[in-house]
Parts: sequence; C-alpha cells; structure tokens
Amino acid sequence: MEAAQVLNTHEIDDLPYTLPINLGLNDGTFCPKQCISVMQAHTSRTSLRHYTTAENEPLLEVIADKDGVKAENIYLANGSGPLLKQCIPYLIKEQIKSSPTRVLRHFINGRGFPIISGHLTYFKVPFKGMDSGLTIRLLPLGDDMKLQVADVEAELKKQDALVYICNPNNPTGRLMMERDEIEGLVKRFPKSIFWVDEAYVQYMPPELHQPVSDLVTKYDNLLVSRTFSFAYGLAGSRMGYLLAPAKMVETFKGQVTNYRFGTLQEALAIAALTDPDHLNELREITERDRNELMEVLRSFEGVEAYDSHTHFILVRFTDDRTGAWMAEELLKRGIKIKKFPGVQQYNYDEYFRITLGIRSENQYLIEQLKALLG
Repeated sequence: MEAAQVLNTHEIDDLPYTLPINLGLNDGTFCPKQCISVMQAHTSRTSLRHYTTAENEPLLEVIADKDGVKAENIYLANGSGPLLKQCIPYLIKEQIKSSPTRVLRHFINGRGFPIISGHLTYFKVPFKGMDSGLTIRLLPLGDDMKLQVADVEAELKKQDALVYICNPNNPTGRLMMERDEIEGLVKRFPKSIFWVDEAYVQYMPPELHQPVSDLVTKYDNLLVSRTFSFAYGLAGSRMGYLLAPAKMVETFKGQVTNYRFGTLQEALAIAALTDPDHLNELREITERDRNELMEVLRSFEGVEAYDSHTHFILVRFTDDRTGAWMAEELLKRGIKIKKFPGVQQYNYDEYFRITLGIRSENQYLIEQLKALLG
C-alpha cells in the first residue's frame, strides 16, 4: 500500500484496540500521511548516520512561514518540560531581579512577579512557578469557561505579572480568551508577560479562531508555545517549540547544545507542518467522534458534558458521584481517564476528562460507559 493511502479514514477506523487504553493523557490520534512517507524513507542502517544542521534551519524556515514570525523568534524544545525549566528561571531573573522593588516583594511574600491564570487549566505552568517561590493567582472562569478580561485587568492594575492563557484550554476544551481580547491586554499592559499556550489550537478551524503566533514579532511581552504531540499525533517524538522575542530565544539557546532536533525529528516536523490534507481530515474525524461520545455522555442522568473544540471532553457529575469513582471504575475495565485534585480554594471532585482515542477505543469506552452509567 502506498504511504499516502495508509491513513485514510477507513484504515484509522479499522485499527484494533488493546488494553489498557490510556484516555487520560492527551495523546493525539494519528499523524499526517507525509510523516509515514518520512518514516518509510529511513529503512537502511545508514539512514540516520548524519546530523542535520546545528540550528535546524530547514525546520525554522517552515515554522517561520506557517506562524508568521522570523527564525530568530523560534526556540525548539523537546516538550513542555524543558521549556518550563528555562522559562520560569528566566522570568525570575529578567522580571524580578531587574527591579529592587520586585526583589524585595519576592523574598518577603513571593509576590515579585506573580503568575495569573484561570482556576481550571493546565496547572503545570503555575505549579512550576509555585515551586520557584512565585505567587499563583487563579481567577474564576465564566459560565462560558472563559477567563474574564475585566478580572485580568483588575489584577494587572495592582501589579505586573505573567498571565498564562491555555488556548484552547486544557481541560475545558474551550477558548480561554479570544484573539482580540489577548492582543488588547498585551497592548495595555506592556510590562506584564503573556504566555499563550496553543498546544491544541490546530483542532480549531481558522474560521472559528485565529492563533496569536503572528503577533510575537509585534509585541515584546508575548510568548506562544506549540507542540507536535496532539493534533499532529507525534507525542512519541517529543517535539515542541516556543515563539518569543529574539533576546529570550538567544538566551535559551545559550543554555543548551545545538542539534536539539535530530534528523528524523526534523523531517517529521516539516512533513507534519506541510501536509496539505491532515488538519482538515483531523478536524472532521475529531468532530465526528467527539459528537458521538458527547451524545452518549449527555444521555446519562446526573452527567454534564461540556462543549469542546478539541479532542478531549470535560465532564462533571451533578449528583454525589465523583471523578475519582469514575476513574476507578473505568480502570477496572482497562480504561484510564483524567481526574483532578483540588487546587488552592477550588475543588474538582465532581470532574473528569476523557480524551478521544482511535475509533475502536472510543467504541469500547462507550460500551463501558453504558454499562456503568446507563
């Protein structure tokens, strides 16, 4: 079979499942067809004997074209962990140590340069800041699951801060803020830093939402992070990148060695970004499978499933059942899902999140949900 035929919808739907099924991680479901061609081209014992260029220039050129930035604004990293390990110390050094007032606040109460985000989000970023002694301010989300502009403004008028916006948000699957709302805040508060995590933005068609990546060259206080793990189905290759001011990128590059992406990683990333059909196919299949699962979840009494733009669904019980109970029961049946511990004053006992798998995994999940909740 030709590489271009491998990942048609029929082939994806016919893939079998094996237990256990991990629907707690936000793994993607399938990679672009062009990535299969790349992997099939590396079949000899000498296929990977050479390094690519030291700075991965071919990939930087593609990213710059796709995201509307310059190569000097792109920092390649092996996932969010390495980015966090560099971003938070950089924040402390550049934003706190540059001001005697901030230094004093930081050592007294950790409020030299706090981190602001919504109360239900990807907590790895705030928690990394907390581990470094920073104050974390989690703001309420509205009924639409959005971070309210007025609430962010009120905090920033008190003090400059790092604002973390996961867009679309994990675990809600919804936009935390609209593009124009983010740009408005970035312009009005130039001394604050805005980190927009667009890990799932490719699941949203352009007519629904335009990413903010192209604004990085316009504003020195805007960072945008991206990954190949989810929409591009390449979590196993550990690839991501940060779009940031050139000064910040240069600092980060000085802290690590060259050749951050190997030859195969670079070829996979380029193939993913340039595949002409993948994202449309992904969105179509994701919408189909998400709607099917959503319909099933909403058929159960005492269950509320939130609308989502991504490949995961946030669910809550409206009775006395808990996400921990749901996770435990599904695990007995070979399925892992995500439950949530409480954070600060917020309790998430009634919530759980399910990530879509391949179709056979989703069908098995639906069977088990009906057995448990029907």
